This record gives sequence, C-alpha cells and structure tokens, in this order.
Amino acid sequence: MPLNLEDRRLKIGGLILAVAGFVPLGWVVDQIEHAWPPTPEQQWTWLFAALIGVNVMAAGLLVMAAGFGTARPSVDARRRRAVLFQLLVANLLLPLIFLGNLLDQPGGGEAEVDGLQLALAGAGYVLLYSVWRLWRRSQRQAAPTAAEAMAADPRPPVLYLRSFADDGTQLLDAELGPIARRWVTLLALPTAEEQSTAALDAVGPVVAIGKPGEPLPELGAARLYVGDDRWQAEVLALMDRAALVVLRIGSSPGLLWEIEQSLARLPRRRLVLSVLGEAPVSDAVAARLAPVIGEPWAEALPAPQVRTRLWQRLLRFRPSDRRIGALVCFPGDRPRVFAVARRRGGDGPWWQGLPRRVLRIYRPLASTWREAIDSLELPQAERASRSRAVAISLALLFGVFGAHWFYLGHNRRGAVYLLLFPVLLASAWLGWADAVRFTWADREEFRRRFVGTR
Repeated sequence: MPLNLEDRRLKIGGLILAVAGFVPLGWVVDQIEHAWPPTPEQQWTWLFAALIGVNVMAAGLLVMAAGFGTARPSVDARRRRAVLFQLLVANLLLPLIFLGNLLDQPGGGEAEVDGLQLALAGAGYVLLYSVWRLWRRSQRQAAPTAAEAMAADPRPPVLYLRSFADDGTQLLDAELGPIARRWVTLLALPTAEEQSTAALDAVGPVVAIGKPGEPLPELGAARLYVGDDRWQAEVLALMDRAALVVLRIGSSPGLLWEIEQSLARLPRRRLVLSVLGEAPVSDAVAARLAPVIGEPWAEALPAPQVRTRLWQRLLRFRPSDRRIGALVCFPGDRPRVFAVARRRGGDGPWWQGLPRRVLRIYRPLASTWREAIDSLELPQAERASRSRAVAISLALLFGVFGAHWFYLGHNRRGAVYLLLFPVLLASAWLGWADAVRFTWADREEFRRRFVGTR
C-alpha cells in the first residue's frame, strides 16, 4: 500500500495551526514597531508570545507535511532527529526576526548606531547561515529510503548510477575562481544530483545505491544500502524494472561495469548518459561510449576550461552561453545531445524575462532535463506542474494581489484579484479561501482543477 496517502484532516488541521502561529508573531512585530524600547516585563511577554507563535506554526507545517504524505512517520532515531532539527530551525528564526526589527529602531549617536547596526548585521548573517545548514541537515535526516520511495509511487523507478566521488558535488561553472568555489561549497547549495532528481521525479521515484558507511544519505535519489557482495545483483534487478536508467559518467571501475550492463540489457530509449561538471572522462569509459554515440560524443564531453579575466567580466566580454554539461538520450535511431549551459545573454532590455534568466543561471540543469524527458516520450512521465506548497504559500501571503493565480498560469483570474484589492481587501479573503481549497485537494485534483496551461 502506498505510504503517501493524503489525509485531509491532517492537512486542514496543520493549515489552521500554521495560520494560528502567525497571530502572536504578528502581534510581537507590531509591538516592537510601536512600543520600543520595551520594559523588562514587555520583553518577557514578547519572548513568550514569539516562542508560542513559532512553535505552533512549525508544528502546523509538520502536521501539514504528514497530511500531504511528504513526511514519513518518525519510527526511527534518524527521523526523530529530523523533527528536532526542524523545530530548532524554527526557533532560531526568532533572533533573526528580532535583529531585523532592531536594526530599524532609532538609537543614539550616528557613529554608535552605525557600529551597533554593523555588529547586529554580522550576527544576523552568521545566524542565517547556521539556520540554512541546520535545515539542510534536517533534510538529510528525513530523506526517504529507496523502499519507501518506491512504495509511495507505484510507477517503475528511475535508477540513478554514478561514482560515489560525485556525491554532494555542485554543478560548477569553469569561470568560477577558487574563492567562489569555496563559497559555493560552504553554502551547501543544491547539488547536480538534487537538480536531476527534481526533474526525474516526473518519470518515477529516483533511487540509487548508497555509499557504504556514510552516516547520512546525500540529498537527491533515495538510497538503497547493500553489502559489497550484493550491490551488482541489486543494480541488475533495479535495472530490469526501471523506466529509465541515468548514468552520470565518471571514471570509477564500478561505473564502467554499470555502463557495460546498461548497454547490454537495456533498450536505448531507457538509457540517459549524463556528463556534468569538469571532471575528465576516463579513457576506458570514452573508448566504450564513443562507438555507441558516434559523432555527437565530442559534443557531450566537458567544455574546455577557459576563464575570462576580471576586466573582461566587468566589460561583459564573455560568451552568453557557456556549456557546463550535457545529457545524451536515444529517442530514435540516432543519439541526441542536450547541452547544459548557463544562458546569460539575450535580446532586449535586461529587465525583460529577468526571473527566467535568473533561473537559467541558478538551475540550468532543470530546463535541459525537461527537454530530454520530453524527447523520450515516456508514457508514465507526468506533465510539468506547479508546486502546491508554493501556491498555498502565495495564496496565504500575497493572495490579496492574486499572486497564486499568476503563478498557476491563470493570469486573468489574478488580474481580477488585483481589481478587487481596493474593495475592502476582498481579494485577501479570497486568497485565504483558495489556500484552503488547494490544501483540501489531492495532488491529481490540484493539477486538474487549478494548474493552468502555459
């Protein structure tokens, strides 16, 4: 039986708790703005109210996640630790809210205020970084196993094969210098595997063999842990039932065996080769794949690392499209290469299509995966959809402007909400009602009724 059956009572109950948590938080923010500086009694009152609001809101979000089926029962120590980490993240947001409001309050002399603001801003950035890293760790604590992922989704799985050395690596640009690369690593931004998994979820649950001995699974594909004497048998079993097998090209000996088995056992349409990052392809792998792919193999190899000088970057003397990887599919008789590139240029003013350009820079792999999956015409692949969580959040926070309908592709309905904005904020009440409707609907009903065609 699937593990992600949605429970409407949990969803609505969690939504009520989450909204209720905003009430004391809003009251505390209002008090900070209008009753500053506080007396000692007010400080304790504000702290108590803020703690209640944050924890009630966090509990509501956890209950909603359980109702949506995205959170699994806390049946082991790792899942219980994930809940504790998430509650800790919620409580650490309190000092950030306090610091943000404190920076807006008037103080003494100008020099004194500037020094205080600088110290508070530095403390806020350190705290924000700590919150982000704790949140990322909580995601790893709560990551599902391969068995749970396949039980939750009845479709044939997607098998993700790679070298263990590629676990946890970001998709970096060759133009980045060593300092920028270090910052990307410290920030723990989404990895290439996470971006690939987010796109491949449209085909089926993404599973992979876990690295033996790792304390926590990496984010991305759901892990299956087996012994050294069984991993090949497990790979072959998953390969036979998989809707798609994705091979991230590397240089490990085990990966060469997986390439041989994939070419021997799979129809070409069920195989995708992923060449990402700057790591060179080993001679043995290149010798095996070059005859299979033919002339397009040269297009799939990593691009030369050409770094522009600082003055060239400032004057924008650089190519608008820089290839940082490639996906090789077999939709027909001939292989097809989809380049993964950071697209910065474009015709027209810079502000036109700015959000789309930002996403192309930050997540260039997502759009390329969508093109590759569409070319394969897999019968079980789901059409691209909008996030229900994002739609609910927009309806609650910015529903007065119809932001959720613009996000879902219903621009006319969003324009109606904008017109209703001056009428006693009627669109705010409608936005909250829409949030309840989105929560009540299950995933398929949400896609059918609320996601527009773009």
